[in-house]
Amino acid sequence: MTAFAGRLWAIAKMTLIEALRRKVFTILILFAAVLLSSAAFFPSVDMTGRLRLIEIWSLRAAAVFTAIVALFLAGFSLPGDFEQKRIYLLVTKPVSKGMVFAGRLVGFALLLAVFIGTLGLVTVLFVRFVQVTTGKDFPPLEAHPRLLASEFTERGGARDPDRPERLAAFGESGGALVWTFRGIRRGDFPGRLRVAATLILESPSDPYRAAGAIRVSARNSAGRREEMSLTANTNEEREFVLPVDILEEKGTLELAITPTDKDGAAAATRESVVLFEAPANFELNFARGLVLVFLQSLIVLAVTLASSTFVSAPVAILLGILVYLVGASHSFVREGTRDIERTLQEMRPDGPPVRTPEDVPPWVLRVSTALSNGVLAIIPDFDHFDFSRWLLKDRAVSWRELGSAGRRALPPVLVLALVGILVMAFKDYG
Repeated sequence: MTAFAGRLWAIAKMTLIEALRRKVFTILILFAAVLLSSAAFFPSVDMTGRLRLIEIWSLRAAAVFTAIVALFLAGFSLPGDFEQKRIYLLVTKPVSKGMVFAGRLVGFALLLAVFIGTLGLVTVLFVRFVQVTTGKDFPPLEAHPRLLASEFTERGGARDPDRPERLAAFGESGGALVWTFRGIRRGDFPGRLRVAATLILESPSDPYRAAGAIRVSARNSAGRREEMSLTANTNEEREFVLPVDILEEKGTLELAITPTDKDGAAAATRESVVLFEAPANFELNFARGLVLVFLQSLIVLAVTLASSTFVSAPVAILLGILVYLVGASHSFVREGTRDIERTLQEMRPDGPPVRTPEDVPPWVLRVSTALSNGVLAIIPDFDHFDFSRWLLKDRAVSWRELGSAGRRALPPVLVLALVGILVMAFKDYG
């Protein structure tokens, strides 16, 4: 086992040295220049805008530079070994061909980890520098942990047939969506209880309605109740504040949302309503967010490196780019396929005629939907690795969310690693 680890590390170390010789880390100078250039826009934005400007620039620049490292270095690595006959030198050593691939993968993964960590360190130092030089008017660097409900139910509503995790309540029947938070502590919410709700508000009788009125009712396990009425837009986050003394030292909080428009309806999932706890450490939260960036980059790296074992470098890079684009547009494509499936379900021989979008033949829609669903089942949704969803709203990345992201990223990476090892083991270098 020790010999195996030593050989694996030798190839990984060689990969790192090659990257250093190619001066990969000079990209960090470009990154720092991009970050520093944001200071030119400081006079035109307010204090909060400065923080958001730095965060947006750093995340976008980090995403671009990390993609360059993952795609181009991995894409040209093994094909370069084959074309320049370096593979012969490696396999003459006590190293299997599969271990060459594994070592390359580990080496590039370590390179990405160092690269992303350095980008994060530069960003945090720059943000802190701007905070110190700006003064007390600079917004506090905070990350608020989100608390999800232990249970999500509905009263007098229904379950969405297309998405079983989504429940709906209707105003005409007085239905309500209920989130139950168990074991909640008042000490975790100093000063006030911030709540954020993102609902789908619509009307069965009006397909163009995208807003509505709701009533929020909070009740603790002792029976105390607080109510308020709000208006909200569909799929738009609506924040509101409840008195913190609605919470007990440790107990249960039940939060019910009822659509008050008689012809209105509200739909949501368990994740649609969250409570915000006391702020967490900014640097620790940023480090967790960088792990999400690393997991996403690892998927692109594994796809590019595995495909480079049996296709040319440009094709492998294009495959990596394709996976990145599909993962980034995963949610959009998924919603589109659901709309098409609803249209196809309505097309019954004994029912009224239904036109397809652009009058496309139904069989074409069925084939394209099946292909889209197949691709979406293989490629993870990159929204789960999008750190900007947390950072730009001062949200903390929880350990639970990190674990969920890891469970989504690591299985495809391991499968791709196995594919690459097997292809290398049976590849003919002649």
